[in-house]
Amino acid sequence: VDSLMDLFASSANALAIQLAHAAPDRSHPFGHAKIETLATAGQGLLIGGSGVYLLVEGVRRLLSPEPLRLAAVTLGAMAAAALVTAALVAYLGRVAARTGSSAIQADAVHYRTDIAANLAVFAGVAVTYATGFTRIDGVLSIAVAVYILASAGSLLRLGVRDLIDTSAPEDRVRAIEAALDAMRAAGEILGYHALRTRVAGHTLFVDVHIELPGDLRLARAHARSDRARDAILAVEPDAEVLVHIDVERDEPA
Repeated sequence: VDSLMDLFASSANALAIQLAHAAPDRSHPFGHAKIETLATAGQGLLIGGSGVYLLVEGVRRLLSPEPLRLAAVTLGAMAAAALVTAALVAYLGRVAARTGSSAIQADAVHYRTDIAANLAVFAGVAVTYATGFTRIDGVLSIAVAVYILASAGSLLRLGVRDLIDTSAPEDRVRAIEAALDAMRAAGEILGYHALRTRVAGHTLFVDVHIELPGDLRLARAHARSDRARDAILAVEPDAEVLVHIDVERDEPA
């Protein structure tokens, strides 16, 4: 059952990522990136459901302990599966860091919970055989359930954060500000204001107003706007950037 759930979750994530990368269309002029965000939140709900089930099962086993009886071949298969899963988690983590994909990050979290469950089984069997303490299975099940629920909560927060258009992380915003500050120091722009960011799936959206002299020719103003956009793309290559041109304000940005 667990393997079927893993297959379903990964397949749903793969489909969501494919749909999220579809080009904008008439019905979705800003693209489909939030499909990936929905998949991330859905993965959080799925993991949370398994955590609740494991918590209930752990309490039951704590109150009515049963000795763990697993064949050596079963433990061997679980160990092999745990090693393969660990390699998969490492790979997914690298891909998520490189692409910024919340859905791939969610998949990595999902498989980490599988590893935690397998480790709990190994520990439970070892303690039961060594000490005869049969309630260890319930104790470890509850501990893993708490870890799974915490992981699910982090994915739900990530999904909800993007769905309600929360600003990008502070370090990314500061990098954009530094690029614009460099343009201001070089005299390319007089200032900027109303810098807004939001994240949807793998895509960062940036919206900013730059201030230029009122007597600047339109063609030159647009050229500076393009350079401001390029400066932002230099630090956020995959961002969707919109630069507005404003006449110099009386107050500095």
